[in-house]
Amino acid sequence: MKANCMAGTGIAFGSVELNNFITVASGPLTDAASKIEAAEKAGAGAASLKLTFVDVPFQSEMRSYSMPGSVILSPTNRRLDLKKAIEITRQIRRITGMKLFANYSALGSRLDEWKLLSEKLDEAGADLLEPNFCCPNLDTSEVTSTTKHDHGGASIGENPEVCAEIVRAIREVSGLPIVPKIITADRRTLIEVARTVEDCGAAGIHVVGTPTSGLPPVAENGRPEIPLLDGAPQGSTNGPLCKYTSYLYAAILARSISIPIMISGGLESWKDCVDVISWGATAPSICSAFMWYGYEILDSINEGIQDFMDRNGFASIADFRGRSLRYFTTPDRVRLRRGVAVVDDEACINCGRCLRPAHCEAVSRADDRVAIDAELCIGCGVCGSLCPVGAISYREEEEH
Repeated sequence: MKANCMAGTGIAFGSVELNNFITVASGPLTDAASKIEAAEKAGAGAASLKLTFVDVPFQSEMRSYSMPGSVILSPTNRRLDLKKAIEITRQIRRITGMKLFANYSALGSRLDEWKLLSEKLDEAGADLLEPNFCCPNLDTSEVTSTTKHDHGGASIGENPEVCAEIVRAIREVSGLPIVPKIITADRRTLIEVARTVEDCGAAGIHVVGTPTSGLPPVAENGRPEIPLLDGAPQGSTNGPLCKYTSYLYAAILARSISIPIMISGGLESWKDCVDVISWGATAPSICSAFMWYGYEILDSINEGIQDFMDRNGFASIADFRGRSLRYFTTPDRVRLRRGVAVVDDEACINCGRCLRPAHCEAVSRADDRVAIDAELCIGCGVCGSLCPVGAISYREEEEH
């Protein structure tokens, strides 16, 4: 099954329509035309070219700490210079019909470079422009420095005024849809940047789930567990570790702006994609899952989405986009429903995992059976998540 055969999954950013809403995020998957051709054959709706500069600020190649299914941390990665990016873009135009986001960056103060990059990548055949206000691996200041520096990438995404200047400058030289890619851990900054670029004419916004950077674990001898690398700068993180903030950012932006919202960070299954759309995103973008498991998973992702839509009577992703936003609230407004954990004795295999939570006083075992004291159970949800056979559920009780 090919993703581009699925009905109801097309989206648009400005004048550019994608026949499938799942895209390949900028990264090692998109630094060569042959790799982007493979993404198209797998059925992805679009791909974002590897981060490009007029001149790469420092040379590097990908090194990473990788724990499949959890996190991939990459303190160094390959970048493209403008000449190479133009070459790849032209190759893509010759061999594929894949919609292409041009992902690129410069110092926030170098509007001339932003214009040059925009103009040249437009001329080379990019379909959309994705100015990069998010890369955390460009900060070369001393690790203890408290001074803010203009390094491009993530340092720009913290400054709404600079984001606005860059978007306006790009619009002077290109008519392509602009979809800035940002990252920030601060909710207020996220909202302010998103509203600012929308007001400046952005056709959409791409937000990356956090945490954004970190350090790897260390080996017995104290060396960082990243092969073939001496030294350990902070590295960008991706993988399921990030997906919960991806959901959060989707919900925040869906309440704050009206332009399309692309979200990346930790999404790797059909359920993750359905969840982020339910929280208000327009399109999921995937990187680490394809790096770990290959494009073969795209079939299962799309089959899962199609099955979900069929089960629920949805004709398109628009039918369930934002359906969970009515539950998004502040902690003082939630209502705690009284309930207790319940054990299905026939399903229980008596493994004892539910006895382990150190905070719980409600679960006990007697006569080789697990029992839950309803008076002591607080309904926290932990024991049910530990059960390997799904023998624990939660029963709501009437308030007395």
